[in-house]
Amino acid sequence: MVMVVHLLASVARRRVVTTMASSIVRFDSVTTIQRPRSVVFERLADIPAYRSWMHRTGLFRLCGLTSDDGPVREGTAYFHATRMGSFQGEVTEFEPPSRLGFRETLHWFGSGAMQARLEYFLDGDSDRTTVHHIAVGELYGWMRLMKPAAALMARSERTRTLNSLRRSLESE
Repeated sequence: MVMVVHLLASVARRRVVTTMASSIVRFDSVTTIQRPRSVVFERLADIPAYRSWMHRTGLFRLCGLTSDDGPVREGTAYFHATRMGSFQGEVTEFEPPSRLGFRETLHWFGSGAMQARLEYFLDGDSDRTTVHHIAVGELYGWMRLMKPAAALMARSERTRTLNSLRRSLESE
């Protein structure tokens, strides 16, 4: 009986260590774009058109839909090709013109390396839009060791995305 209690305590300690070892990176930013929020929402929701406005100086390479089910909506599947590999994603929130969410996962060698959850909350009027962008990445396996670098890359990439979005809309 005592051995069973020690075994259960050992398993419980390992579970806590595993939970604590997960690495989460968070980015939170607010920016203002001098365009109506419906226009900003349409730009963010048009996944295949990202290549026309996203700068390719960072990790971004290409985005596209993985099926031809019609317009983008909640549940739409897509891919996001980067220098790190190709993420498989899904639109998780689609509430025009105020909220858009995505979840995408990067697999390396058949295992999940990371998952990102991206959310955009849009508020504004006919002249300008306040974009509140939250990105949360969870690193798995040996990628957890990359947390400091992943945090820097996330901040750089998400800032680049918001700047590209603003530039593309305000230059029209």
